Amino acid sequence: MRDNTVMSADNGAAERIARFRKLAGWSQHQLAARAFVSTSLIKKVEQGRTPASPSLVSCCARALGVDASVLYGTDPEEQITEQHVERAGVEELRAALHAYDDPELVNPLHSAPELQRQLNAAEKLRHSFRYHELCRRMPELLNQLYARTAFDPADTSAGEHARSMLHDAYRLVATLGGRFHQPGIGAMASERHVALAPRTGDPLRVALSAYHRSTHFLRHGQFARGLRVIERGHESVRESRVPQRESVAIQLHLRAAVLAARAGDTERADTHISEARAARQRYDPPVSPYYNTDSSALNIDVHWCAIPVENYDGTGALTRAEQVHIVDRNRPERVGHHHIDMARAWLLHGDREKVMVELNAARHISPHHTRRHPTVRETVRTLAETDRRATDTLAGFARWVGIRL
Repeated sequence: MRDNTVMSADNGAAERIARFRKLAGWSQHQLAARAFVSTSLIKKVEQGRTPASPSLVSCCARALGVDASVLYGTDPEEQITEQHVERAGVEELRAALHAYDDPELVNPLHSAPELQRQLNAAEKLRHSFRYHELCRRMPELLNQLYARTAFDPADTSAGEHARSMLHDAYRLVATLGGRFHQPGIGAMASERHVALAPRTGDPLRVALSAYHRSTHFLRHGQFARGLRVIERGHESVRESRVPQRESVAIQLHLRAAVLAARAGDTERADTHISEARAARQRYDPPVSPYYNTDSSALNIDVHWCAIPVENYDGTGALTRAEQVHIVDRNRPERVGHHHIDMARAWLLHGDREKVMVELNAARHISPHHTRRHPTVRETVRTLAETDRRATDTLAGFARWVGIRL
């Protein structure tokens, strides 16, 4: 063990919350009142005794009038490097989005089956976190889909299929917008994703657009609005008669559970988890996920264990985790996310060694997701600040995620 005091020029969200609060001229009590949280929680976070949860960050960001990403921050060196490497690809993607009514094709117009094949390949790139390659492929795929939707008659099944493929493409582009810190691209793609859904002839796509739309309200601390969007999504699910509607319903219930939990309504969150479990019993999801939804029992369990953490109840989360078995090599991101949640739970519970066990498990299972997850960085910072010492294990992990101790 190295006996060195933690030296950090940037304590993450906690420091930024305090900085923006002071710039606004507010006391901790005034910020707490505007963010609808307790003053004691603001004090603990700013003092580095409690990690800043996603709920707190989003609520403080809303109150302070900044985006949550500003409070989380991004390593400047990493951002410059990524923008340098991917600038051309990002700009081509932006240009393709703006060329929806005047697509410029590099190759002759592809058939619908070929475009579906390319779209499936693009989805595999997203699933394997190969965002750089996905970014290079999407501009031409977007242009092809624009041309395809214009070519196929709008009032035919071929036209609906073309618009459905474009609907999926917009979701992928929105993901890239977030990955490369391009909120304008993400917002444009998300808006088109929502607007196009009713024209696909599939009410479940309308429901899925509601799910993705709720992400905005989740990130910005507008939980009640997000819940209303999800309820409208359920209305679209009820309009559908296909068995797969249960898969979409489960996804909506899980998002509603997170929204309710971050709003402080644990009982309502657990009700949504129960609804998801009931739907799961009625429906056996296929091996290939329906519209990229994850209606697995494992995903439901991951959300169930996370609910107490959202309300700073580490003991409750650990008690739930003892009752489930979160292992699935086909869902590394979900399993890794569970370990990230449990690291937060152990930190709240007061067992620093178990925090590192969970963080390293997440790193082993889903390294890309873990390294870039803002909650991981907040957990590491709080752990270091509380201990005022940096063990070799903690210091090594901190370097890996880009934190200087």
